[in-house]
Amino acid sequence: MGSESAGESTTLQSRKADHMNGRMGILLLALGSAACAGGAAIDADASLTSRVEALVAPLLAANQFSGAIVLSRNDRVLYQDGFGMANHSAGLPFTPDTPSDGASLAKTFTAAGVWSLVAEGRVGLDEPVTRYVPEYPHQQTTVRQLLSHSNGLPAYYEFFDPYFTPDQVRTTQALLRVVAQQAPAPSFLPGTQFEYSNLGFDVAALMIERVTGQNYETFLKARFFSPLGMHDTFARPARLAEWRGVRTVGYRWRDSSWQPFDVFDMEAFLGASNLYFSATDLGRWANANATGSALPATVVTAGAQRSPIDGKPSPITGLSWYCDNTGVRCYYTGSLNAFHSLVYWDRERGESVALVTNSTVPPWQVITLQRNLVAALAGRPVRVDTTGPFMEFDDDTQVGAVGTYAAEEVGVVTVDAGPAGLALRVDCGLTFDMFRVARDVFYVPGADYWIAFGGGVLPATMHLKSMFVEATISRLPDRAAREACT
Repeated sequence: MGSESAGESTTLQSRKADHMNGRMGILLLALGSAACAGGAAIDADASLTSRVEALVAPLLAANQFSGAIVLSRNDRVLYQDGFGMANHSAGLPFTPDTPSDGASLAKTFTAAGVWSLVAEGRVGLDEPVTRYVPEYPHQQTTVRQLLSHSNGLPAYYEFFDPYFTPDQVRTTQALLRVVAQQAPAPSFLPGTQFEYSNLGFDVAALMIERVTGQNYETFLKARFFSPLGMHDTFARPARLAEWRGVRTVGYRWRDSSWQPFDVFDMEAFLGASNLYFSATDLGRWANANATGSALPATVVTAGAQRSPIDGKPSPITGLSWYCDNTGVRCYYTGSLNAFHSLVYWDRERGESVALVTNSTVPPWQVITLQRNLVAALAGRPVRVDTTGPFMEFDDDTQVGAVGTYAAEEVGVVTVDAGPAGLALRVDCGLTFDMFRVARDVFYVPGADYWIAFGGGVLPATMHLKSMFVEATISRLPDRAAREACT
C-alpha cells in the first residue's frame, strides 16, 4: 500500500440495477473467458459463490463497495464477479475485466523486473543507483536500498507539490531534479531506517528503461503481461484528458450520492504506481505466483529474501511481497483515494485472491474483507467483527494513542510521537510511520497493520489486524517497555 492512503445509486432500486448490470456483463464475458490466451479455466463453485456474496452484500447495502473479485485454485477460476459501476456518468458496470487503478501493486512488477535483470547479470543489487541513473542525487544509495524502502528519498509525493504548477506533468526525472535541489542529502543514512518509498520504485523503473533500452510499459508487457495473458493491464497516460475510451473513476458515497474521489492528473512517473489492472489480470498474476510460474525459480528464491535494514530484516521481500513466516503465503495491496486492490497467493494450497474496488470501503472493513475472502476460498469460517466502536481521534488528540501495548501473539508494541506524526515499533524492531486514515483507524505502511483503539480517556486496548495477524493488545504502564530498547 502506497502514499496513497485508504455506493451506489440514490435509491435501493437503482442500486440493485447497478449490481445486476454488472452481473449481466460478467455472465456474457465468462462464456468466452476460458478460451482466452493465458486465462485460467472457469470452474464455478456454488458454495464459494454464496460465501463471497454474503461478504459483499452488507458493503453493497451500505453504499461502500463497487469493484470485482476473482478467486482461483491451481489454474482454475472458482469465483469471479463484478459489482456496481466503474463509471456512473457513462453507465459502465464494473466487471472482472474492467481496468482499475492498481496503485502500489505496480511495485510487485517493478521488483520482479529488477530481480530478473539481476539474475541476467545486467544489474547489481549492491551497485550504486548512479551507475544506472546518473542523475540520481544521492551517491551512496544502492539498488538494494532503493527497493527495500531504506533509501532516504522524500517519503511522499506531497513533498513535490510546491515545485509544480497544476498543469505541469510530473515525470520521475523532474522529481529527481527537485530532490537534487531541495534535498541533496538523504534524510537518513541509506540502509539504516525503513521509510515507505514510492519514488524509490519510480527510480527503479527508470533504471529498467536505462538498462534495457525499452520503456517501462513495453518491458513489463514483454516479460509479464503478454506471457500471462494480462490483456487489460497498461500504464495510464499522464494527462487524464488523453485517456482513450471510458475510464474507471474512483467514488465515495457522500450526501446520498456517489461523488468522485479519483486519481490525480499530470502523473507521468511509473514504477511505484499508475498501472491499471483488471481483477482478471491481477488474478492471473496472483495465480502465476501461487503456482510458481511467474518467474524463474532462481529469481523467486533470491527475491524471497528480506534485505537487512539497520541489522533487522525488511518486512517486505525483495520481490515486494508481504509474506508469513513460511514464505508460502504472500500478498500486496494498493490504495489511492477511492481505489483499493489486493493480490494474495498461497503456494502451498495453490490458491489466489484478486480484489479491485473503486469505492471507499471503510478501512477496518477493507482488511476484514481481504481476510475473509482468503478464508472463504480456503473453506475456513469467515470472521465477523465484534469489536468497536473504536476511539476517534483528530490531529490534536491522536497523541493520546502514544503508549506501550503488549500481547503474547504480537509482542510489545510501542507508539511514539515525532515531528512527522505517530510512529510504531514492535519489540525492538524497525520503526514505521503510522497514519490516521479515518477518525477511528490508523494504517502502518511497511508493517501493513491496521490499528484501532478502545478505552476511555486514554486507550486501554489496541486492536491490530493484518492479513496474517489479528490481536487485541492491552496497554502497559507508561514507558514500561520502551526503555528496554534504549
